[in-house]
Amino acid sequence: MVRYDFKGIKVEAKVLVDRQDYRDGGGHYKSRIDKNSKIVVRFWGFTIAGCLTELAFVKSTLNYFMQCYWKRTSKEGSKIELIKTLCREFGKDDEQKLFLIARQKNKKHFLQICLQQKGSTVNECYLDGQEVIMLDIAIGKAINLLAPTTISIEEEAQGLFDM
Repeated sequence: MVRYDFKGIKVEAKVLVDRQDYRDGGGHYKSRIDKNSKIVVRFWGFTIAGCLTELAFVKSTLNYFMQCYWKRTSKEGSKIELIKTLCREFGKDDEQKLFLIARQKNKKHFLQICLQQKGSTVNECYLDGQEVIMLDIAIGKAINLLAPTTISIEEEAQGLFDM
């Protein structure tokens, strides 16, 4: 289990184990253990539930910020150019946007994480370099717990799992 909670950002990962006993073709009893991962990352009201694409987007943005952070902190007046957005639309006038923006104040770099709903800011926080590393580690641990879904040969034959 992974549990991270910092400034309203939560990362939770659980692996549920399911044991299945069966008999093989020779009549021998065997067991198979299936692991079902539940990964949830919450930025206040913006939830990413096990979607590798969105998790990878956030993690790569954190990595990019950190690479720029280490290259630019020693340079006078340098700026990190970073503005990334994840969008969700729930209806015609109902949308959520999660912004990850590099900011600079008093010659120090921060990552602003901002949640907007219906065009107005609901929550935001500023993370320094060390806090970004903490979040990156938590999301990385959660991603590492993701596992492919186990399907049976019958499901494959029925075409229920098409790529």
